[in-house]
Amino acid sequence: MMEPIKTIELDDDSVRWIAPGCQSRSLNQAMLRLLCDEGSLTQQLIEVSNGCLRVQTVELAWRNILGDDLRRLFGPVAPSHEFWSRKTVLLCEGKPAVLAHSLMPAHAAESALGEVLELGEHPLGGYLFSQTDVKRGAFQFAKSEQGFWGRRRIFYLDSKPIMVAEFFLPGEILDRLLRRHR
Repeated sequence: MMEPIKTIELDDDSVRWIAPGCQSRSLNQAMLRLLCDEGSLTQQLIEVSNGCLRVQTVELAWRNILGDDLRRLFGPVAPSHEFWSRKTVLLCEGKPAVLAHSLMPAHAAESALGEVLELGEHPLGGYLFSQTDVKRGAFQFAKSEQGFWGRRRIFYLDSKPIMVAEFFLPGEILDRLLRRHR
């Protein structure tokens, strides 16, 4: 049985998000290219794991976001405004490869993004990249306290936002992804 995995929290003040071009010297070029890749991470993970991708749900819940800075990225929303929080671990070949956390304001659930509430253990990326009119915000990068590099961005569907963050866990799958970006 797999041990529980500590997920990355988007509302964690210890994670310092930076814009591209401001990254640390410890970020190698292959990792930078992976973080900046505009394609579907879900599709890349399927390819490098020979189709053995599974989504393990850690949290599906309505909650409030405490941090003003994070809430502000969604526009003017009150501190009491609820967000749908979806935390998952993407498993490739049965091993944890990516920690993901998405946040969607309650008002976005009244749009086409409402389908996200029903995804369960299906990949969010599969849904977002199947939408022809999805818009993408700019990436931001961060290195977690555990030393994992990650990225986040806001996607817009019907002008409604959903933030998606992905942190890459060290291991064979990350090595395969990095080889593709050399």
